[in-house]
Amino acid sequence: MVISVSRRSVRLCVAATLTGMLSLSACSHSPEGMVQGALTGIGGQSAQGAVSAWSVSWSSQVKGASVSYSPDGAGAGLKAFSDGQAHFTASGSSVSDAEKAAISGLCTSAGALSIAAGVLPVGVAIKVDGINDLVLDAPTLAAILRGDVERWNDPKIAALNAEQPLPDVEIKVMAEEGPSETTRAVNTYLANSPGVSWNPLQPDRWPKDVKGLTGSQPRDLANKLDDTDGGLAVLDGGIIGNRFVATQLVFDGQARKMDAASVVNAVAAGQVTTTPRSVVQALDDRAGYGLATVIYVNVCQQYVEEPLNLLTRSFGEALLGEKAQKDANSYSFVMSPSKKAISEGLALVRTIGDAR
Repeated sequence: MVISVSRRSVRLCVAATLTGMLSLSACSHSPEGMVQGALTGIGGQSAQGAVSAWSVSWSSQVKGASVSYSPDGAGAGLKAFSDGQAHFTASGSSVSDAEKAAISGLCTSAGALSIAAGVLPVGVAIKVDGINDLVLDAPTLAAILRGDVERWNDPKIAALNAEQPLPDVEIKVMAEEGPSETTRAVNTYLANSPGVSWNPLQPDRWPKDVKGLTGSQPRDLANKLDDTDGGLAVLDGGIIGNRFVATQLVFDGQARKMDAASVVNAVAAGQVTTTPRSVVQALDDRAGYGLATVIYVNVCQQYVEEPLNLLTRSFGEALLGEKAQKDANSYSFVMSPSKKAISEGLALVRTIGDAR
């Protein structure tokens, strides 16, 4: 069976090549007997590392298959997918079943599917000389972000860190203006925490009273944090890595570290909700570190062009496979969804192209 890019997909491929999203090699025809072709994705920055790892894993298993991903933002990705400018989109939120049913683009009237495919921890990164561990709870973090707590030795921080000497240093907040899925995750954490009044006008943008808003992208923000004693920034776990101290955060009265084991516990205990169009993964912050972006991949339930059904189904099966999930964890600190979410996601992926 030859899976190649059809005439409609060639038009997409050519357009993508002109904008630098896809290599010319992706537009070539497949040798007979080979599963070969290219998929173009557009979506959120939070998914970039995971999609790259999944793509490498897929192409190592299916020679001649590749993915080009452009992190233009979740909103831009969904519009591009709906307009037929991308084969799939990835973001930190699952669109509603009603929205998926209305998506056209390269899809038939069957609409789209949304599948939980990865979990990227989100952390509060700090750069303070002499501090290698720190606990913050939601009310204190909110006060820091708003500028109500301005120095690292503030009594509110000291009360949470009784054994930790704290310097009399200004807290320098650096916050991405957004929209950002990382910001969305922290907004949700703060809004759902007892004793915190936190009502952003948009879920993926900080409230206007947050200090230090900047147009810098996350990796530029990390570079600024590197050079700023007393600095604090919200970043995804893939950027934080071993580069910065990630504060412990309080969930359900328990301080928890942003480490793999704690995130996995929250994922494993989290509820999985499945519909004919989606697999949604929640985290249970009573069981572990619950601050994260769940990465969703949105694909057509049925593509107008049959070769794209086969190609996308192959990619979906690969990215939910053990190798791709391990690669995403190793290279981008992206955790797997729960076993139930993986199983039900695979079942949904295998229906691609079956709509009538």
